[in-house]
Amino acid sequence: MRRAVVVVIAAAALVLSGCGDGGADRPALPSAYAGKIDINPMTAAELRDGGELRWPLEYIPDSFNRYQPTGTSHQTEMVTDAVMPRTFRTAPDGKPKLDTEYLVSADLTNQLPQTVTYVIQPAATWSDGTPITWRDFEAQWKALTGAVPGEQAVREQGYGEIASVKRGSDDKHVVVTFADQFPEWQGLFSPLYPASTNTNPVVFNTGWLRKIPTTAGPFKVQEVNALANTVTLVRNERWWGPRPKLDKITFKVVPPNDLPDALLRNEIDFYPIESSGERLRRAQTTPGLVIRQATERGYDQLIVNGGPGAVLADVQLRRAIARGIDRQAITKKVIGQVAPNAKQLGNHLFPANSWRYTDNSGVLPYDSAAAGQDLDALGWVKRGDRRFRGATPLQLRLVTTAGDPVGDVIAAELREQLFRIGVVVVPQPLLGPAKDVAMRTSNFDLLLAGGSTSNTPLASARPRFYQPVGADLAANYGRIYNQQIDDDLGDATEEPDDTQRATIADGVDQLIWTVVHSLPLYADPGIYAVRTSLANFGAPGLTEVDYSAIGFAS
Repeated sequence: MRRAVVVVIAAAALVLSGCGDGGADRPALPSAYAGKIDINPMTAAELRDGGELRWPLEYIPDSFNRYQPTGTSHQTEMVTDAVMPRTFRTAPDGKPKLDTEYLVSADLTNQLPQTVTYVIQPAATWSDGTPITWRDFEAQWKALTGAVPGEQAVREQGYGEIASVKRGSDDKHVVVTFADQFPEWQGLFSPLYPASTNTNPVVFNTGWLRKIPTTAGPFKVQEVNALANTVTLVRNERWWGPRPKLDKITFKVVPPNDLPDALLRNEIDFYPIESSGERLRRAQTTPGLVIRQATERGYDQLIVNGGPGAVLADVQLRRAIARGIDRQAITKKVIGQVAPNAKQLGNHLFPANSWRYTDNSGVLPYDSAAAGQDLDALGWVKRGDRRFRGATPLQLRLVTTAGDPVGDVIAAELREQLFRIGVVVVPQPLLGPAKDVAMRTSNFDLLLAGGSTSNTPLASARPRFYQPVGADLAANYGRIYNQQIDDDLGDATEEPDDTQRATIADGVDQLIWTVVHSLPLYADPGIYAVRTSLANFGAPGLTEVDYSAIGFAS
């Protein structure tokens, strides 16, 4: 369900089921939300040395700097996760887990002020031979808090809560002191970018455009080929961790509607089924494939443009339109074939099915008749099948991903639903890069997008509710800002008590529904068609892919 960018909601507290062994040629339909991880686990001894994993992308991203506005897409994430360091990973149950490839330890060493001490692995080194040290942490903190003039950075991801980053007992010890309580600190510095990038505005803004100059992962970049639409990674000879089993990972642009055929042509080794019943049927009848499933931190949503001058700038108009959208009907239409029991998402902040999840969408329930009455009251008069205010028709541009059949289904359903209340929806399918531009410039009325959240959901949500300043939107692409949401979300991220933090966040989410900031649709069931011989790869659930462990069975 990766239609664009942004941030997310998914299912966290699920019952663990057995993983498929990859033996069947005609895989059965998986049950909805069944299990946490399904990756065909094998030991290194069971895998052959070498081989190439061919990985489909929607497009080659403009930037590989994930903290720069042009680098926030999931396409960037999939590539950079193989080559950039992180402090914590995510366990199958959704909790943060220390990444011991990069850190020896990370401990809360003082409560007041809150202080965290990181100990970096002695061998951890950037691809240019520079050791990873406390200075990389300091530089990232400064870059993401606006302390480096000229850097166009996505901020507000918890770095603003830090008071200082200092050297500990040596260069490999990092002492981070917070100005206020920040209980989700495990989400910081993942990924970590080098000081050489974060201290130089030119490198930060443009040095990662269509290239990755510095890495520190099990793989390194061999080539970014814009003409061939590929990104090629090879083993990193400087890597200090377990030697990767694969020789190479090649990311290749494949249009969504061509994924099954690309696999049949032996061009890729897996593809996401997402919400597509057609892809599921193709996978079920393709020999040598297995269907792997584990609900992910993903959702599809409608981003609403409510910025100054936008058609939906009036919150009352946004509420009327939202009341005319039946999200459960969209969920059933789109995902019902692959997840028959799936429900619409009712929370903007917490993963569905987690103990912190509450469905707050009752604040803005679907009611087509009431939506029509609201539009009447706002002066949008219905003439025939359409509504007008004076000579101006009520017409909304819906930006989707070109060539994406799932997006086409959602667009058709939205057109039908809103037509019932006299609102015209004009779909505007755009290819990946053009869609990114439309999103970053708020050139849409509604935009169908996907995203994912980290194991620190409140901190990772803050860029979505950032106060836009000119072209600096962080991740608030619809330009809808509410001071109370910003303040209360900040309070929630500083609350040390888990229960109280969830209570504050629940009130924030209700307010988000009230202002119609965005409309979450449904969680990603995490279904993939994967070659049976591929091990330690498939449906990662809430975890990240372990690139060094991927391989092919002997």
